[in-house]
Amino acid sequence: MNKKGSFTGLGKVFKFTFYQLVKNKSNMISFGLLIVILLFSVPVMSLFMGGGTDVAQTESFYTSVMTMDEFMGADEVGFDSRYIVQYGYSILVMIVCIFSCTYIVRSILEEKTSKLVETLLVSIKSEAMILGKILAIITFVSTMVLAMIASFGISYFVSGMFIDTSFVANTLTSMGLTTESLNIGMELVGVVIVSVILACLMLSLVAALSGAGCSSMEDMESANMSATMIILVCYMATVMASPFGSSPAIFMSLCPLLSTFAAPTYYVTGDIGFGILALSWVIQIAGILLLHRLSGRVYDNLVMYKGKRLKMTKILAMAISGKEGK
Repeated sequence: MNKKGSFTGLGKVFKFTFYQLVKNKSNMISFGLLIVILLFSVPVMSLFMGGGTDVAQTESFYTSVMTMDEFMGADEVGFDSRYIVQYGYSILVMIVCIFSCTYIVRSILEEKTSKLVETLLVSIKSEAMILGKILAIITFVSTMVLAMIASFGISYFVSGMFIDTSFVANTLTSMGLTTESLNIGMELVGVVIVSVILACLMLSLVAALSGAGCSSMEDMESANMSATMIILVCYMATVMASPFGSSPAIFMSLCPLLSTFAAPTYYVTGDIGFGILALSWVIQIAGILLLHRLSGRVYDNLVMYKGKRLKMTKILAMAISGKEGK
């Protein structure tokens, strides 16, 4: 393999991969359909949820009695609000990461089966090639997600000029999702962006490791499944932890992989401060750097590998030991 720097050629790989994603007709058709659906989402929702219902008439009042100990030990954010925040953010991360992982596995296998990778590795180190692909895929998927969010925003504001869209705000308020109860603001936008990018980088590198252990396109589905299962386990763990309130906040926020789903939501609900959130980012960055090195080592060892797909445990053992695949 070549002896150039770990980031030499990264820009060229990024441009090439991004161009391939953009020119893919199926990608753009799917993207266009999602945009159209979201542009008409608020008018359609108003037909079923608007209905001119007077919220004041449908409100019910009740008295809840609790002891002083229960009151002092209660979380500031209610169960409904906590669950909605965790569920919504986890769904966002899960969708973005699954898309990213699927693209990275397919891209790696296409180059391995077409023998193009042998030519690329003459001038580009495997670490740079994998990272360039991952960054291009994350950029593409993130652009799609931001465009979808913008489309929903356009649908909401334009629809508000012609129909009553107060049902959206009323629904969020009834769930306890308000600026007063949560840390909602421009700072939150930055926290979400950084957290999602780190989550995509870490889980995409895991997918790259899984893809490196394959030798044919027939193995793509099983390689995708390995990466997807890790994402689903993290998703389920964080959602299932919601009913426990703030109790598992520190552990979930600092545990590798789980923190990609949990830390931002615990910060939003006020269960952890920015210091813990920043520490979780540091841990994630350390994990990303480690996976980056391991993925390059595994890719070099398995670039000529022919045989059945290697399991993730064997791939990790190979990366740590440095032994070549046969």
